Amino acid sequence: MPRGKRTPTLPFQHFFTYDELTRFVEALAGSRPNLVSLTSIGDSREGRAIHMLTITDASTGAAEDKPAYLIQGNIHATELSGTHAALYTARQLVADHARSAILKRVAFYIVPRINPDGAEFAVTTSGTIRSRTDRSERVPNTLYQEDVNGDGLILTMRMEHPNGPFVADPKDKRLLIRRTKDSKPPYYRTLPEGMIHEWDGTDRISVEGRRFDWNRNWSYDWRPEPEQAGAGDFPFSEIELRALADFIFSRPNIFGVLGYHNGPNAVLRPPSTGSEDDLDAGDVKVMQELAEIGAKHTGFPVIPVVKYHRDNARDINLRGHFHNFGYQHLGLFVFEFELGMLLNSAGITTKDIFAVKDEQEQEALTRRMMKWWDKQKKRDRIFARWTYFDHPQLGPVQIGGLLRKYLAGPTLSDLRKIARGTYRFTLAHAERHPRVVIEDIGVDRVGEEVYRIRARVANRGQFPTHVSGKGRGLKRLKTVRVQFRRAGGVKLLSQTGHHSLGHLAGITDGRDLEWFVSVEEPRDSLCELRVLGGTGGNVRASVPKPD
Repeated sequence: MPRGKRTPTLPFQHFFTYDELTRFVEALAGSRPNLVSLTSIGDSREGRAIHMLTITDASTGAAEDKPAYLIQGNIHATELSGTHAALYTARQLVADHARSAILKRVAFYIVPRINPDGAEFAVTTSGTIRSRTDRSERVPNTLYQEDVNGDGLILTMRMEHPNGPFVADPKDKRLLIRRTKDSKPPYYRTLPEGMIHEWDGTDRISVEGRRFDWNRNWSYDWRPEPEQAGAGDFPFSEIELRALADFIFSRPNIFGVLGYHNGPNAVLRPPSTGSEDDLDAGDVKVMQELAEIGAKHTGFPVIPVVKYHRDNARDINLRGHFHNFGYQHLGLFVFEFELGMLLNSAGITTKDIFAVKDEQEQEALTRRMMKWWDKQKKRDRIFARWTYFDHPQLGPVQIGGLLRKYLAGPTLSDLRKIARGTYRFTLAHAERHPRVVIEDIGVDRVGEEVYRIRARVANRGQFPTHVSGKGRGLKRLKTVRVQFRRAGGVKLLSQTGHHSLGHLAGITDGRDLEWFVSVEEPRDSLCELRVLGGTGGNVRASVPKPD
């Protein structure tokens, strides 16, 4: 390591702005250029670079020649924990390199923040969007979020109204709860803090423009709106997601994928539509086994995406979703960590959250969270007191309430521990990579300047080169091909030089190959063997002429 170039410390004091994220990834790449390179997979809609960290030991080969593992985070704007979790893995891969051989064999592609525009809005204002909101054409009677009282935050506006659906919680005046037949006035209606475009003065106020959910914009089983809310215009219509898809499909060496989200903590696995019966039975077994490793290291429950819902709800079907894309279109074992919410940090489990039957039980959980928060000595500011403000359109309102950016994830101190567990899962998953090798190269003279060349091409990794049962028939997962490149003055006598071996099973699958050549003029080398191994990586070997 160059003198003075220490691996930067990843602070868990606050969520990163885009500039802070940029400084960190630049510092990480600058500290170990032999291990880390920083590039961009493209620019966001607002012109921010979408950072890509490629992490591998360059002394043992280029990233594109090694089996590769992809991590992406922060596809949803307020789910800022994913950025930190991805950066934790990036940093630890570098910090642990002296004690681990994983970077000698595997490349990691890490996109810590696929949604830099949405995340910047969330981290700087605490405003809420899913992935993106279309404000290109402003619609009359529609409220668009902005900081109207100048405190630097976008909070909630509450206004007294006879038909208001909310009242102040008599057990915690900071909170609003659903109005019932026994509720006493004042009654409130609520809106996000902002201004109403071309308001006609009526109560019919829409909020924001068209909403996009990039985790409904993947290609497999994509459905248009309104059949699937947030789906976008067509698969990969969102430029940031399309940039990631272009990268994925340009890298046949990717064998594993992982995404980070915020919701009740869980290790999620496919399917995201239908049922397990729609998947290869052997694949389900492997996915469950891997997911349980994630559960061991994080303490999170393992839940198929279709079952990630309240106990009294039907199974969900998410069209154009990451899990089904990763499994059905990429043929890989794909996982997401739901890193948790502030409710989880308050000691409320995912089981508790999903057991909720109605609004009243949900409100009780929020009260528990607030009581826990009040007892914390070190705490983020999750509540802004209700303050009167004379809104230029609505007149007297109160602005305040809960800060969404902190509700969406666990505390940052909890996140540090969680990220350590997800990192350990990533290592365990990555250790199963396919590994294509060339073994036992031999050359025998069988005649006057005629030679027989022998070699074995094998997969000594745990996963087959098609990774999953589903991947066996997918064109994206490249079969193993052997290129025979003879040296000048060498003539191939065999009928075939190049070989297509199909896919190789894990650990024990090897194919013995041989070629006959003649040498027409003095040469030191007979040929070069190049193996394009898809997810198992690419290898090459020069075959010298025997003395």
